[in-house]
Amino acid sequence: MKSGCQVADQIGEMEIVGNIVPHLWYKNITFSSGKAHFVAITLLADIVYWYRPTMIRDDSGMIVGARTKFKGDMLQKSYQAFSDTYGFTKRQVKDAIDFLVEHHLLIREFRTISSSSLILNNVMYVQPVAGNVKRVMEERCNVSGLVSICPPDTPERTTSSHSTDGLSPQDEGALRVEDGTYTESTSKISSEKNEQQQSAAECPVTFFKNNGFGRMGTYIQEKIKSWCDSLSESLVVEAMKRAVEQGKQYWSYCEAILVKWDQLKVRDVEDARTKEFQGMVEKYSKRNVRMGTRKPVRTEMLPDWFTSESEDVQEIRDEEFEVEKAKLMEELKAYRERGTGVVM
Repeated sequence: MKSGCQVADQIGEMEIVGNIVPHLWYKNITFSSGKAHFVAITLLADIVYWYRPTMIRDDSGMIVGARTKFKGDMLQKSYQAFSDTYGFTKRQVKDAIDFLVEHHLLIREFRTISSSSLILNNVMYVQPVAGNVKRVMEERCNVSGLVSICPPDTPERTTSSHSTDGLSPQDEGALRVEDGTYTESTSKISSEKNEQQQSAAECPVTFFKNNGFGRMGTYIQEKIKSWCDSLSESLVVEAMKRAVEQGKQYWSYCEAILVKWDQLKVRDVEDARTKEFQGMVEKYSKRNVRMGTRKPVRTEMLPDWFTSESEDVQEIRDEEFEVEKAKLMEELKAYRERGTGVVM
């Protein structure tokens, strides 16, 4: 069936897969100022995409069923995964997820995934609130008017298993390629597993209290929490370790390290060490270049006439000295002779 417009027909033949953002979301999902919350809209569209079922067809093309794009009861996604996909900062992602949860468009759970050889703490799972998502697609239904129509957030759910075979890819912390869709790569998931294992063993707040940083007030605790959300718990602990090694157990020193890592866009402890080593190499190379390009001290050769003239002058001075010496000796001799005559 042709529309009469060649470009429209070409676009119609494309199989566009991905997020679909209803136009009214830009009007209804807004800040209190009335401006559209673009980060929250983008993340909600991504989550809704993952919850849109995939149709199962038979050999003839007839739809015979449907299934989810992920395994398990909820979609597992981390703040870092959203950040890597859309280019937002980790802080922007967390604020947007908080916004969606507070306005009853999203359910968020943090679970502990355990197996015989691995324990992962604070693994985030998300699920859209279908009823409220449908409402913000309607005219004049701002997000500020939504009310909760689902159970409150569960702070943490523990899933235990003696074998990883029974865990879904999300439960294991990794999502594999399946039917043309994917989430996080294996390398990124491995990095997150390492960080989560380390954070389980070392809590920043506990490390602060046990290593001579002094009394922790509410303000410092909020600062630590903010940096854990912005970077990671493992990096905050690493900054504290460096402060202890330097004998500078105060928070301002740790925060200076964290600010530098944030500017360098450090992902984890290993990345911090790599980038710092690269910085040292570059600094050393630049210093060698500056020393190599330093201008040499200018030296000039004295002309031959200057050397020869100096020698002639020295000879003249020697002759004059001998003449003066002879005259003085004659005067001394005459003086002695006169003295002898007077006595006689």
